[in-house]
Amino acid sequence: MPSKKRPNEPSLQVILDEMRSQGVLLEDMRSQNRATIEAVVAARLVLEERIERLEQATQSRDALLELAVRDLKVSVQQNGVDIRDLRAGVQQNGIDTHELAGKVEALARLEERVSALERRLA
Repeated sequence: MPSKKRPNEPSLQVILDEMRSQGVLLEDMRSQNRATIEAVVAARLVLEERIERLEQATQSRDALLELAVRDLKVSVQQNGVDIRDLRAGVQQNGIDTHELAGKVEALARLEERVSALERRLA
């Protein structure tokens, strides 16, 4: 017995057309999703490559900075040694200057005596 069609019930053709339309929409959505996923994957690859380049550049720069800091530490230590040596030299120069001043004073007294003797002889 053929089924009776209800007045508000869509026909089989309408239902099939809607299903086809939904299938087309679903396929379009899948296609858009694939395109979106491909774009995201491509962007991720570009970002990963950029991050890798930046990381390598940073590591190279850090290595150079470490060398510079090490060299600077050595220079500072050497400067400390040099300053101590210079300080000792300055102290020795002070002692030598004091000794020379004493000798000059002694020579000045001797010169006075020689001058006095020369005046007596003259």
